[in-house]
Amino acid sequence: MTDPADIPIRPARRGDMAALVEFLQVAPAARGTDPTADAAPLSDPANRLVAVREGEILGSAVVVRGAGRCGAIRPPRLLDWDVDLAARLLRAAAAHAARRHGARLIQSLIHPEAADQLTPALERAGFEPLATLSYMRRPIEPQEAQGEPDAPPGLTWQHYSRLRHRKFAETIARTYIESLDCPGLAGLRTVDDSIDTHKHTGRFTPRSWHLVSDGGHPVGVTLVNDLKARGELVYLGVAPEARCRGLGRTLLARAIRDTARMGLRRIGLAVDVTNTPAMRLYATAHFHETHRRLCWFVPAERLDALGGL
Repeated sequence: MTDPADIPIRPARRGDMAALVEFLQVAPAARGTDPTADAAPLSDPANRLVAVREGEILGSAVVVRGAGRCGAIRPPRLLDWDVDLAARLLRAAAAHAARRHGARLIQSLIHPEAADQLTPALERAGFEPLATLSYMRRPIEPQEAQGEPDAPPGLTWQHYSRLRHRKFAETIARTYIESLDCPGLAGLRTVDDSIDTHKHTGRFTPRSWHLVSDGGHPVGVTLVNDLKARGELVYLGVAPEARCRGLGRTLLARAIRDTARMGLRRIGLAVDVTNTPAMRLYATAHFHETHRRLCWFVPAERLDALGGL
């Protein structure tokens, strides 16, 4: 039997298409993974890593290029599951994202039901757990577009513009201080990288990105985009000095109002389940959880130090 360490891994080629189609029809997807999702990138084989032995594809992993110097790896698929080969595919895909796309942060989202199978491979590939993400939704009623949300006196609002970019960035950076939402990301990317990611989540809608100031001092932001015909709260943050004063509720009410004014009938978000104040806030505002994903990550700078598999 061939040692998995001896099976070559390389980017797919145009000539691999027929074999890839056959492979994807047979190779099982990880639990909770949409098996049709891997078919979409066939038109871009350079972002698919394949493990090939004597012309036969034995495994595959897809690299998804993201904004803000972020990359994503879909869970690998193998004809016969082997943790060492899966780890090699994950590591090769992460290196590909860093080298080809300049990704500084590479992550992989997996279904909780796939954790037992995928966790050993992710660990061997140098990935670490970042967060368990709760994906939440809430219906929007047309009347929620009316009026202004209840808010403490003295607050002023500004929507995003290029002239206000630095003010938004500085405020967002302050909201990261002692944040309970994915604290493992601290220091791994610049705030401009994060803003770029937020802008490319769905359709960027600058008039639904708001900065709130208290007495002229910026204290929080709420950022909503149009994602697949629903509002998506891509970020909500409050600066440390303004926490525990109900400002989160005010920012969330503004996000709901903005979604209604876009004519959208749902709003969604993702939140770290260990961020109990945020989970409580969203539950109070009638959001309900639709599913969870486990997020694993590896910084690109760590890949060289990890060496080969």
